[in-house]
Amino acid sequence: MDNNKTGKYLKYAIGEIILVMIGILLALQVNTWNEKRKNLILEKEFKIGLKNDLIRDKENLEFCILNIEQKILAHSILTTKLPVSYETNKKLLDSLFIVIMQPLVSFFPVSGTFDSAISSGNISNFTNKKLIEKAHFLYNSKYPRLVYNGELVDQRNLRIRDIYVRELTTGEIGAFDSERLDILLDDIERVNFGNDFRKSIFEETLKLIDDILDN
Repeated sequence: MDNNKTGKYLKYAIGEIILVMIGILLALQVNTWNEKRKNLILEKEFKIGLKNDLIRDKENLEFCILNIEQKILAHSILTTKLPVSYETNKKLLDSLFIVIMQPLVSFFPVSGTFDSAISSGNISNFTNKKLIEKAHFLYNSKYPRLVYNGELVDQRNLRIRDIYVRELTTGEIGAFDSERLDILLDDIERVNFGNDFRKSIFEETLKLIDDILDN
């Protein structure tokens, strides 16, 4: 009799343990499902925010490139005409000189979405690893290089502009002999080299942005 009671209690206890284990497993499964669902929502919001940020960056980069292209065009005309026709095209060539010597339009990336995903740690849970890898490269490598190179070009151009304070203030290149002409053309060429180099980096960055937007 006692053995039968013990057997029943044992079966009951085992059943209770099994039910508890099943409950725990179900709770873990539900929790895992909720976490995946939460991560998918966060990743979707990240993609939308990243896309909006990159569209703004792309517009800013395209404006910066347009600004540089105007300077490159001014350089082409000025260096061709300055040595032979300054007196007859003075007003035009003076204005082109000003265009070349004006500071470049600065570029500052919009990084709010990426920075937020990094600081929260959510980015490590996102499933599109290819997209995340490209975003890391853009924000941690390409953009810092772009900003740094821009600062170098600006510093070099500033040193050259300091030489021509009078010309930039009056808006006129002024009288020059052959020696000064050679120096002036060399300085203009150095400014244009920096502008052309910066344009190439802008264009590389635009390609990467387009690649990320296509993901």
